[in-house]
Amino acid sequence: MADQVDFGVLLAVAHGTFFDRQHRHMVDEGHPGFTTRTGFVLRVLGEQALSLRELADRLEMSSPAALKVVDAMVRDGYVERTHAPEDRRVRTVRATERGRAALAAARAFHASVEQELVAAIGPADAAAVRRGLDALAGQATEVIPQVLRRSTAPG
Repeated sequence: MADQVDFGVLLAVAHGTFFDRQHRHMVDEGHPGFTTRTGFVLRVLGEQALSLRELADRLEMSSPAALKVVDAMVRDGYVERTHAPEDRRVRTVRATERGRAALAAARAFHASVEQELVAAIGPADAAAVRRGLDALAGQATEVIPQVLRRSTAPG
């Protein structure tokens, strides 16, 4: 066992490899500005429009930090600012078609990596890896926004 790479190093290398490959995939798909934060924002928005404050609250970040992310996403065409239908004085943020396409491309990449793992180690072992990662994700602390944390409770 002394020859094995430390578990934390293995996780860090797997994480870095995954995100490097995802970045290259997103560039190839025409989304070079897509980042992890971009994906988080698009997942939180879904099909709804949220005020900057609502978005910041759901991502557990300050409004200035959310504004910085949203500004970059507007420049890249992933989101747009609109007026809230119930109060035209309120500006909201919503995903554009480009943003939805980018999120779909990222999700397709995620699925392909999981399928590569199934092909490499078999479905039972891949399912065990997923359960292990889900258990680790279930221990997420406040550095991960609540909206992105998962409960691993059975059922």
